[in-house]
Amino acid sequence: MAQAEPTPGSGSATGTIYDLGYQAYEGPRRGRGYALWSLYVLSVRNAFGIGRGALPKAMAFTLLLFAHALAIVQLILGAVLPVDEFEFVTPEDYYGLIQFILVLFVAAIASDLVGNDRRTNTLSLYFSRPIERDDYALAKIAALCSSLLALTVLPQLLMFAGNALGASDGLDWVRDNADELPRIVASGALLCLAFGSLGILIASYAERRAFAMISVIAIFLVSFTVVGVVVSEIDNEQMRWAIFFSPLHVVDGSTQYIFDSLPEIHADSRRGEPSDQVAWADFPGYVWPIATFAFAVVASALVVRRYRGSV
Repeated sequence: MAQAEPTPGSGSATGTIYDLGYQAYEGPRRGRGYALWSLYVLSVRNAFGIGRGALPKAMAFTLLLFAHALAIVQLILGAVLPVDEFEFVTPEDYYGLIQFILVLFVAAIASDLVGNDRRTNTLSLYFSRPIERDDYALAKIAALCSSLLALTVLPQLLMFAGNALGASDGLDWVRDNADELPRIVASGALLCLAFGSLGILIASYAERRAFAMISVIAIFLVSFTVVGVVVSEIDNEQMRWAIFFSPLHVVDGSTQYIFDSLPEIHADSRRGEPSDQVAWADFPGYVWPIATFAFAVVASALVVRRYRGSV
């Protein structure tokens, strides 16, 4: 027996179609490249607290000021002292003097760049856009490396410009010291690549921001301390290979080699400063920038693998 059709007003469910005026998007579709660039720019802004609260800004710019402190002191002393050329800090020693500040910056910023997205569960939102997991990982590494340039290369260039302005003949001083500029950029870029990629790698495995910061600081500074003690206390030629377990030793060796300032080996080199221990290891000088670059490549590859996996 056929069922009767419902009549209007009989109480049966009915459907109604409303024309809300939805229209298709007709604007430009910039695609994956634009999404990647936007993520990079956003990450660099976040690194310095731009668009965020007062605390991230204060932390980032305080560390930035500390990193520039030696350069500022040198510029002031160079301006007031009656000498034609003045170097309170040499370029090859600058990074060693501010390495603790650099480690703190990496620890604080790396934990923010990758930790916030995990805590707020926004990774799935990123990956729903035309951006791949590899893009996300590499954009975060590039953002931290770029941010570190403001603490490494920028103060060095500031000192170079200040010394040129303070010299009695600025043009002659620039001509005599022009070879330092590519060395400043190369050594600073290698440091930033190694520190930035290692920082993101360590922070990507920490569930909380505090754990990420502590882990970054511990791996950089504990490895530096342990390697220094092992090299100085164990009188064994094979201990020279232990230096490659300390990123700070490797980066210091790279910087000293680029500036052609590796110290001479003497009887107490292995008990001396990190640069003395690097010299004591007696590897060919070119090994240190290669090892620094290798740190960056391996760490970046592991970050990419991390985000292809369980994150």
